[in-house]
Amino acid sequence: METNLIAEFGVYQRSQSIAETTIRNRAWLLHGFRKHSGKPLIQAGLPELRAYLAREGVKPGTRRTERGALQAFYRWLLEDGYITEDPTVKLKPVRVPRATARPFKRWQIEAMLASGAYYRTRVMILMGHLQGLRVSQIARVRGDDVDREAMMLRTVTKGGKVRHVPLHPLIAEISHQMPAIGWWFPARDGSDNPIQGASVTDLITKAKRRAGITDPTLTPHSLRHAYGCELSDAEVDIRVIQELLLHEQLSTTQLYTRVSERRKQAAIAQLQPVAVPLRSGRRAA
Repeated sequence: METNLIAEFGVYQRSQSIAETTIRNRAWLLHGFRKHSGKPLIQAGLPELRAYLAREGVKPGTRRTERGALQAFYRWLLEDGYITEDPTVKLKPVRVPRATARPFKRWQIEAMLASGAYYRTRVMILMGHLQGLRVSQIARVRGDDVDREAMMLRTVTKGGKVRHVPLHPLIAEISHQMPAIGWWFPARDGSDNPIQGASVTDLITKAKRRAGITDPTLTPHSLRHAYGCELSDAEVDIRVIQELLLHEQLSTTQLYTRVSERRKQAAIAQLQPVAVPLRSGRRAA
């Protein structure tokens, strides 16, 4: 029964063009919630939902994502008549601290590239840093996506949307050493499939460790943060950065970028000084 419900929920989501990655993640979450609650999904109530979201060691951002997934599932159950009341209605919003950019520094990226990582791992690092791609996008790069004549790169972003971004000159040069047709990073099982995004994460993380970088807040996604922050530091217009990062909302771009100390100091220097008298003038008054 549980498996059938989750499968039907998957069909419902596909009818709305929800990304396959989201559908798989929600299915995994629902199986985890079922196991945690000890009750069939259609019998779980507000106490079980709260207990699941209150698990120790879960980050606020993850809790917010889980809450959204559970809401979507129970709204669908209500809509299709499996339940008569949605238990997620009374789930309070999850407070999430304001996100900040966590970019790799340039020397850290150079250290990863010089860490002894294999060539394809180094290319993955550069695709994150110089093209701002997510690991899922890096995993699915094809030689056919690279247009050196137009200096453009085709990529598929969230929701399966096909987009084109400018090709960095170094990536254009590297493309000569990569397959002209087919996957740049094919699966190792011999199938005509690319590697998984999780594999890209593992390979870049290993390069990070070999480089002696121990900061736990730095992840492969931090290469994308570095991409946005370096563009911001170069005073590129934020709307241009939004287009390059393929963000739907400008507010998302603002979370990926930050104002450098150099730019803050330069801004302060623009304030005209005020003459300060040597004496208070109180006696004369």
